[in-house]
Amino acid sequence: MNSTVTILTSGLNELGIASNEVIVQKFETYLHELKKWNRAYNLTALKSDEDIIIKHFLDSLLYLKVIPEGQWSICDIGSGAGFPGIPMAVVRPELSVTLIEPSRKKTAFLRHMKKLLSLQNVEVIESRVEDVKDRLFDIAVTRALFSVGDLIKKAGHVLREDGFFVLNKGPKFEDEIKGISGDIKFEIFPAALPGASLQRNLIKAYFKR
Repeated sequence: MNSTVTILTSGLNELGIASNEVIVQKFETYLHELKKWNRAYNLTALKSDEDIIIKHFLDSLLYLKVIPEGQWSICDIGSGAGFPGIPMAVVRPELSVTLIEPSRKKTAFLRHMKKLLSLQNVEVIESRVEDVKDRLFDIAVTRALFSVGDLIKKAGHVLREDGFFVLNKGPKFEDEIKGISGDIKFEIFPAALPGASLQRNLIKAYFKR
């Protein structure tokens, strides 16, 4: 077993995600294609296999700690190179994941990965989330550089009435949620990132009902 697979399977185990040969192969393919396309498309600043696995793949899978089992519809806003949506779709095929990304180059990569990884549960939309109309989702996630407040303003219209947002933030998340309307309720889920001495904070945000 090479070091790449060891880091990945160890991280999946730490997150309580059952891995198998198919899942591992899909992540290996994703890693290879991301590095290949990155030379022309500048998809990520991370260069080493270890950093990509830990800080992209495993970091994306932390979101699943907040998402219950079941057939949820999820939109990944500003998906970029597919984070967190594609890793989530790989390990939870029952999820219906829509990747929303305005960049043509990045959506070309996302469509390529959807086809290559045979992700029947993934849809790609080339658009800003503000321009997505007549679509409602159970859950909205993002790893883009949105503040909590900005995300709620830009994407509140794509959530179902009982839906919620999930964001992944570092230690200064409290500064972001200060002063946000009292109509929004927050739940915080601290989580350790496998393979790194980094503490994440998963923020579940939803409109009070």
